[in-house]
Amino acid sequence: MKNNEHLYSSVFLSPFSYLRPSVRTEAYIVLSLLLLQLVMLFVTKSFASVGIVLSSLLASYAVDFINKEKNYRSSFVIMASSIRGLMIGLMLPSGFPPLAVFFVSFSVLFFNKYTLGGFANSWVNPVALTVAVCWFIGTSFFPSVEIPFETLQSKNIALSLIKDGTFPLNSFDVAVTNFLNKRLFAFFGVSIPEGYFSLLWDSHANIPAFRFNLLTLLSSIILLGTDVLPAIIPGVFLLTYGLLVKVALPFFYSGTVFQGDVILALLSSGTLFCTFFMLQWHGTTPFTNRGKTLYGLFAGILAFFILGIGLSPAGYVFIILVTNIFSLFVQSVENHFFKEYTASVLLEQAKAVREGFDA
Repeated sequence: MKNNEHLYSSVFLSPFSYLRPSVRTEAYIVLSLLLLQLVMLFVTKSFASVGIVLSSLLASYAVDFINKEKNYRSSFVIMASSIRGLMIGLMLPSGFPPLAVFFVSFSVLFFNKYTLGGFANSWVNPVALTVAVCWFIGTSFFPSVEIPFETLQSKNIALSLIKDGTFPLNSFDVAVTNFLNKRLFAFFGVSIPEGYFSLLWDSHANIPAFRFNLLTLLSSIILLGTDVLPAIIPGVFLLTYGLLVKVALPFFYSGTVFQGDVILALLSSGTLFCTFFMLQWHGTTPFTNRGKTLYGLFAGILAFFILGIGLSPAGYVFIILVTNIFSLFVQSVENHFFKEYTASVLLEQAKAVREGFDA
């Protein structure tokens, strides 16, 4: 009897556990990390960008508010709407008119919700689509950087841009750089030049998503560590794009062979932010690991031709849109093979089980 009591005391009411976080949990984590980007805008007194974010947030809420099913009261719908609104605002330049941001965001999100399928059913990334429309409407608001050909031929393009003031130094950069060189990098016999910490901490780009690279890197660790973000697509993308920039890009401007500036490519153009927050939007990626690998590879090759060395104000959103279209073909192939597998294997297994019962 005692043994039975011990057995029953080991039974739990909730014996199941999730292999991955639920969609609601994922939304909480992503929203929290995006809010940190907004906090940094307040800390750096970037109130023009804050106004842009508020405009896109209001537009996103408005689209869900007028939903005829009245599901805007759902906490998940509010979170999903907040994520869309925040990401759109963070991807737009601070000089873009807030009223235009509201109307463009509302129009595109409304079109996406009632035509392309909404949050998880849409085959196109609504944030990328909204930013692309804003770019076509107001190209002049998106900053562009002109680089002299001599700078392109230098071994370290990012350092040259730091020295000429394209990437300004933060007030604490010298002190932090000296501390890191003495206390950390000295053990490895290397040192980092002044300006690199500023590029990581706050590049002062006109587009908020391009600015806080260190915060984005820490966010990526959380996203990967909590399994909110599968590592296949971002890993393949960054490896492909980084290798192409390092090895192949110098041939296009007679630069130093195998010395392409990967740091500049990753820390400009919103590369890190878009890779970890936008490239794997729900409903736009393949299902299988092979499909996801192909998706990341295609996006990396596309980034090499569109972004080049970096410094593109809106190139990444077009990479996402083209890759979303490419994903449709990958998913159709996946569905074809899945149907064949179902017909040839699963049905045979079901037949064998049925014959076993009848025996």
